[in-house]
Amino acid sequence: MYRVLLVDDEVLVREAISENIRWNELGYVLAGNCQNGKEAIEFLEKNPVDVVLTDICMPYVDGIELSEFIYNHFKNINIIIFSGYDDFDYAKKAIKYNVEEYLLKPVTASELSKVLTDLKEKIDKKKQEAASYVKLYESYNKNKLLIKSKVIDDLLKGSKTKEENEKGLRENNITLDAFEYRVAIVLIDLASDKNKEDQGKQYSSLMTFAVYNICDEILQLNRSGLACLGNDNRVFILFKTNTPKAFSMEVKRICEEISSKIMQFMQLGVTISIGGKVNKQQDIPKSYEGAEYSLKYQYLFGENSIIDIEDINKEQDLKEDIILEVMIDSLILAIKLNNKVGIEDILKQIEAAIKGALPDKNESDLYLQQIIIAICNALKASELEEAVLYTLRNQIIAEVAAAKTLGKVMEVLKNYCYKAAGEIEIQKNIGGKKQALLAMDFIERNYADTELNLNTICSYLNISASRFSTIFKNTTGETFMEVLIRIRMQKAKELLENTDLKNYEIAEKVGFSDPHYFSIVFKKMTGKTPSEYAKEKRVVL
Repeated sequence: MYRVLLVDDEVLVREAISENIRWNELGYVLAGNCQNGKEAIEFLEKNPVDVVLTDICMPYVDGIELSEFIYNHFKNINIIIFSGYDDFDYAKKAIKYNVEEYLLKPVTASELSKVLTDLKEKIDKKKQEAASYVKLYESYNKNKLLIKSKVIDDLLKGSKTKEENEKGLRENNITLDAFEYRVAIVLIDLASDKNKEDQGKQYSSLMTFAVYNICDEILQLNRSGLACLGNDNRVFILFKTNTPKAFSMEVKRICEEISSKIMQFMQLGVTISIGGKVNKQQDIPKSYEGAEYSLKYQYLFGENSIIDIEDINKEQDLKEDIILEVMIDSLILAIKLNNKVGIEDILKQIEAAIKGALPDKNESDLYLQQIIIAICNALKASELEEAVLYTLRNQIIAEVAAAKTLGKVMEVLKNYCYKAAGEIEIQKNIGGKKQALLAMDFIERNYADTELNLNTICSYLNISASRFSTIFKNTTGETFMEVLIRIRMQKAKELLENTDLKNYEIAEKVGFSDPHYFSIVFKKMTGKTPSEYAKEKRVVL
């Protein structure tokens, strides 16, 4: 019997489902019911459950939040959602958290019974598959494959004498007569397996055995060599041929086929490294050493790649030391301009340059440190708050350290550059507003100065005219001259309303050396001449 938890904030719904579903006949038992997701989480932490039936809209913790909790903490629990919300966004979230069914209310007893019946068949099938995996593992431990693999492993690594190798090959009916040999290492990336529930030793061994079977089958079909089980999620391949002319191309083709089949049937990524060609059996360990050496370039080429030492040797003959300074300068400029397209393009150039230099992990880290230091300096120069700077710096260091490949590092760097550009842009805006406020204050205090102009205020703020004009317009919505004229006209109106000063006197007091021009500007702004305005507004005692 599979245990079911029912979660709905409507007591009538809980009662109807509890009473109208024939749980025992369907192979279930109702383990409990809760009125919201919060209660359900508390129940799940204390009681084993196979299936959760839940509504979406509930207080405290809703059905989607409950599904996320189950997805993160109880991967074996199957979820069925029923809701009155016919909303695609809910359906998308339900898919994200591996919800088995999404039913719209009202749900009939027959409809829910059908879903439960189908789900039971699915759970039963999973259990049968799990049982078969265990049997396969037990069989694998008992057969002679391990002995055969050990013989080949000893040959590849040169851990036995020539006589011991020949004896082991003979006793296991392994024939290796060939003109040329190459060793390949298939390294399994278990982190790429999205279907795994456990990465324990047994699971790792099963996956390695499954990958071995795929390799062995393809090698036999192509009559191109043999495979053996290795340690640490590895399978070793010994390629052999009597037609060396096309050997390199054939080895690569078979490796590509192996990688493709493993991804197709197991949804697993693998890195395959290939050692150099040797002509004698006693030299096979040299090819194995080459395959091990090639593996260190997994960081550059990325996971799920095929790395051939022959290609690496060719590139090493052509490689040159890279000079990052120019590219870093271009990157910092793109960050300061908040140019995301430019940032992405330059990072691609940097990645290609680093790959072309074929550095090891330590050398690559030195290149990356130069880039990170330059970005940090740009942030510091923008007067970013120390707390924000510290957070960003620690974040990039941690993420770069956690990344397993150069490609992932460059993705982390790209996101960091975007954040840096955004922070610098915010800082620019903050600084721009400050300068605009200082300019407004300066105008208020100096509007009466007939010599006041754009150059005067730019000299005061120590900023270029074009930069000031952009900042001032973005902040105030007006140009410098529009603000100056507006303030001068406002002061002129105040004087016309409250004093007996002549027009030419008022013009001088508000910064106009030419009274006639003052009158023209005043009429344009108010629709009246200064005299007309004074006659209309001036207070008569």
